[in-house]
Amino acid sequence: MENIQHYYVNISAPNLVVICIDENDSEERTGRMYHCYSSEPRKFFSVVELIRIMEEFFDDIAYPQASTMTRYFQNTEKKENVRYCKELPEKVAEQKEIIGYRGKKGTLITYVQFRQNSDWQGQISWPEKKRVCRFGSTLEFVKILSEV
Repeated sequence: MENIQHYYVNISAPNLVVICIDENDSEERTGRMYHCYSSEPRKFFSVVELIRIMEEFFDDIAYPQASTMTRYFQNTEKKENVRYCKELPEKVAEQKEIIGYRGKKGTLITYVQFRQNSDWQGQISWPEKKRVCRFGSTLEFVKILSEV
């Protein structure tokens, strides 16, 4: 097992996500996302899809809690704040296990600390480059992804 000390990321965080980039062209990234509540990866075929998958994951585990509720353009019934009432998923793997996954083009170990003002704030560790980046918005997160 690799030395987890050099990642400088909170591996005890319940919402730790490992993003494995398998393909990248000039415009899009595709790959897999791992977290400790599923034994199967979630595949994504665009950065927008990855953000949607991560947002759903954070809502499912209610961490970090969003400071605002998502609005929809479609006419949908008003959803009550269900995420705080439903049962939280059980862990199926430890964070130390999931940080071992690697993408063909790159790997980003991601910890979103806050979801404030409809945006994300957190930290990314890029093991292949031994680099750690902080991001203060979802746009900054996307810019870091574009470097991989």
